[in-house]
Amino acid sequence: MVFIVSLLITQGIAYRIYTVEKENEFLQVKQEAGHIKNKFESALYQSTNASRIIAFLIERNLIDTYFETVSEELISQNNLVDALQLVKDNKIIKTYPLKGNEVTIGYSVLRDSFHRKEALKALKRRELYFEGPIKLKQGGVGIVGRLPVYRNKVFWGFSAVIIRKETLLHAIGIDSTGKNDTYSYQLVKSERESSNSDFMFNDLYDYKSGIFYKEHVKIGDWEVYAKLNNPHYLDRALQFSFLGLLFSFLFTLFMWHLSVQPQKLKLLVEKKTKALDRLNRELEDRAHELTASNKELEQFAYIASHDLQEPLRMVSAYLTQIERKYFHVLDENGKKYIYFAVEGAKRMRSIILDVLEFSRVGKYVEKQEKIDLNQLLDEVCMGLQKTIEEKRAVISYGVLPEIVSHRYPMLQVFQNLIGNSLKYCEGGRSPVIRVSVVRHHDEWLFSVKDNGIGIDKEYAEKIFVIFQRLHSKDQYSGSGLGLAIVKKIINNLGGAVWLESEVGFGSTFYFTLPYKNDIQNKSVIA
Repeated sequence: MVFIVSLLITQGIAYRIYTVEKENEFLQVKQEAGHIKNKFESALYQSTNASRIIAFLIERNLIDTYFETVSEELISQNNLVDALQLVKDNKIIKTYPLKGNEVTIGYSVLRDSFHRKEALKALKRRELYFEGPIKLKQGGVGIVGRLPVYRNKVFWGFSAVIIRKETLLHAIGIDSTGKNDTYSYQLVKSERESSNSDFMFNDLYDYKSGIFYKEHVKIGDWEVYAKLNNPHYLDRALQFSFLGLLFSFLFTLFMWHLSVQPQKLKLLVEKKTKALDRLNRELEDRAHELTASNKELEQFAYIASHDLQEPLRMVSAYLTQIERKYFHVLDENGKKYIYFAVEGAKRMRSIILDVLEFSRVGKYVEKQEKIDLNQLLDEVCMGLQKTIEEKRAVISYGVLPEIVSHRYPMLQVFQNLIGNSLKYCEGGRSPVIRVSVVRHHDEWLFSVKDNGIGIDKEYAEKIFVIFQRLHSKDQYSGSGLGLAIVKKIINNLGGAVWLESEVGFGSTFYFTLPYKNDIQNKSVIA
């Protein structure tokens, strides 16, 4: 039973790590897909003005006189447009530059069923609409944007812009392979997603597997995909799962060892009791032995209860010894596996200690007392002095009132809140933290305001849940228990805690505590 309970707890934590890490990597890919979409749309919309100016020449019947001059000027000013064309009815009648594009003159665009379908979309929308990627008549691959042109309210043809594939990829920051060290990308027409043709990157077919995100680009009905090349969420969860299994086994073995000792002693006592009359002296000797053994057992149990972390320390120590002794023998994968195992053991020990700390919240032995908040915050700042000096932080709290509460829990609350404000501050910016207290009816209202990175409103409740993190451990250290401890302490003391924040403009944490009538405090606003 002990093994099952321990295994369920550790595997539950491993599953939570799995879901959180997977969500974080998904959000990372979503942000990258949005970034690529914005750059893609920006590149396409830059060609809109060129097509509209050519359309204007057509509408004013100036195309024969000014097409080459205006086209030259437009292309020289816009490095995203490779060529401009005039399509009258369904044939290309002019193109600029002509050199290298001669073969396109006279080409019937609408003869091809797919070209006709794409051109009709532009005609239906009455706006610039892009087709592609397609093989260009003059050679190479690119996309073609067509703007319907009307003269005297009668359809005349199209003003077209040609953007070559290499020009477009350079503009959006993707190389010809569609990959970089972190992501893979794919651009494909919405109606052609189910087929494997006419992709921007024909060698990338598995863009819908793993961690990926899709964005839609309306101007050409494209779907922009971004995919994470090497997700790590499963590896991290499996590492913790393995350590949890090892811990559960060792913990069960330890508990079994403790449980069998009283049974052995009980059998020994029963056996000696039956021979009481015949072996009275021997029983007295055994009774002395039993008393001594019980004392040793109590001492052993006390020591063991403070050393539950020993199996993890042992695993970490032996792995470190293996790495040190066989450093020149191990390959890079072996060293990496040992590093992951050691880091996993350290993280598991930290999590266990945080969970123990979380479980102790609310178990207060000391009585409530009068607390001078000024002295309490002085003590908190002294404990954080090194970080305050390193970050050149400014912490102000004016003159604060005295309250009646438990001292140590209040110390924990301010340590966590001020510590978070110091931690989550953009690099290069000195943290500015303001602590205020005001009496509001029958309660104290506290606020801790900072100028940090801020938190999105949709996470305002989630951050108070145990093990909830909004950033990876590589960005900001921690186990995700600090704010959960704050919430539990405040709730146990009869108050409430909440957050007001805006990304990039800092956060303000508010919490309340009951006002005690037995202390006559004046309302002080700090």
